[in-house]
Formats: sequence, structure tokens, C-alpha cells
Amino acid sequence: MAHEKQDWKDALQAAKPEGSRLHDDPDQRKKKEARIMYSRRILQKDINNYIKSKNGPIRYSDIESIGNKHGFYTT
Repeated sequence: MAHEKQDWKDALQAAKPEGSRLHDDPDQRKKKEARIMYSRRILQKDINNYIKSKNGPIRYSDIESIGNKHGFYTT
């Protein structure tokens, strides 16, 4: 029994320190959340400016270029 193959989920759980979430720095979590919210606001602002400036149809290439500028890439 001691030589049974360990499931990958069990191995992952065993590798995690117990209560690892409690040892996170609250300032780091706030900084991460603030960075994500800032990125979201900038993306929303660029999309709104694009929509306001266009009188015709919305083009995929324009939306793709906005996404690429913000780190979203399509393949």
C-alpha cells in the first residue's frame, strides 16, 4: 500500500502549505485587485471611445487591435 501511485490532485494538495491563504500579505491582495480594476477601467474607456467615434459598423480588426493593446491575443 505504501508504494501506490499518488494521484496528481493529492500530490498538489500535499505540496501546498497548510493555511497558505492566511499568510498572504493583505496589501499585496489589495494591490493586485487595484491593478486589475485599473486595467478594466482603461479597457472600458478605450471601448467606449471607439464606439462613440464610429458612425458605421464596428470592425473586428479594430476591436482586435484594442484587445491586443491590452494584452488579449487571438489565434
